[in-house]
Amino acid sequence: MDGGALWRCGQCDAPLQRGDRFCPGCGSPLPLAAAAAAAPEGELVWETELTLLNNPLILKQTVLVVGGAGLFMALLLSFILALSGDYGDIPRIWLIALCTTLGLGLLLLFVMLLFFRNRMAVRFTVNAKGVLWETIDRRARAAGRLAILVGLLGRRPGTAGAGALAVAREKEFVRWQDLRAVTYDEKRLLLTLRNSWRPVMLVSCLPQNYKQVAAYIRGKVVPAAGAASASGGRENPLLRGLRRTLLVSLAAAPTFVLSSYPFELDIFLPLLLFLFALATVWLVPLFGWVVIGCAVVLALQIAGVVFVELGYLDGVELTAILVSYAGLAYLVWFSWASLRGKVRSALMEN
Repeated sequence: MDGGALWRCGQCDAPLQRGDRFCPGCGSPLPLAAAAAAAPEGELVWETELTLLNNPLILKQTVLVVGGAGLFMALLLSFILALSGDYGDIPRIWLIALCTTLGLGLLLLFVMLLFFRNRMAVRFTVNAKGVLWETIDRRARAAGRLAILVGLLGRRPGTAGAGALAVAREKEFVRWQDLRAVTYDEKRLLLTLRNSWRPVMLVSCLPQNYKQVAAYIRGKVVPAAGAASASGGRENPLLRGLRRTLLVSLAAAPTFVLSSYPFELDIFLPLLLFLFALATVWLVPLFGWVVIGCAVVLALQIAGVVFVELGYLDGVELTAILVSYAGLAYLVWFSWASLRGKVRSALMEN
């Protein structure tokens, strides 16, 4: 093709270069960075704008995230109330969680329509190693960082965690060997990449490059699926995630006990520790840094209480302290192993 152009205008067939906003031949407006120049080794790079509310996969994931967040908070708070013996407040917590979930859903709808105008700019790179997704929308990047700040200042772990997750997922890469299937939707110009148990990435193509990208991915994924079929006997990542969730819950539970007399630790820190430990299990390893930080601060706080109250602590309280330290040690080990890549989160699992 002329000048290294990879695609041509759908109106006049003129060659397009990366970053073109208008066709150089007929002047027709092009989608965001409509054409991407051929990179070394046949790499394909393009930018586009994802529609949010019209996209079935994004809507499905949004519903799952919102509903899952509400269910998670209800279970978490019920767990804390059960530890403290306040069983009568549990039904009220579930009602509050339901109202909060509905409110969060309406808020997300408002943000998608008014703040993002139902669109988000992203960049895709497809090469011999795999597929890279990059969020280049400034509004989306700013919103993630703002959520972290608001969550920390307002002592809202859920908000801070959602912002941290958004920031962590601004750039995602999936390798060909981790993929098992692809769903092709030529009408919507979408390709859904799946591993052995869930969708891992949504690739939004342009009218000019859909067939080429689909052919490229089809050639890469089909051989990888056949070669990796031997891994079918491995434990399901969902079951592994549930088992780790149980271990993390048991490790974090003693710190909630220490929030009552005579320790009277601020319950916010144990709650933050627990939330981010679960996020490390299910989402991304970067949350492990928060877990390690919270564990260190909690260990110092407990040591301060022991130093002051040592002569007044009985055997049960000393046992609770030792169990809490053991739980914190496990959480630090697990988080460090996740950060080093020795333990993979459910989201990153093949």
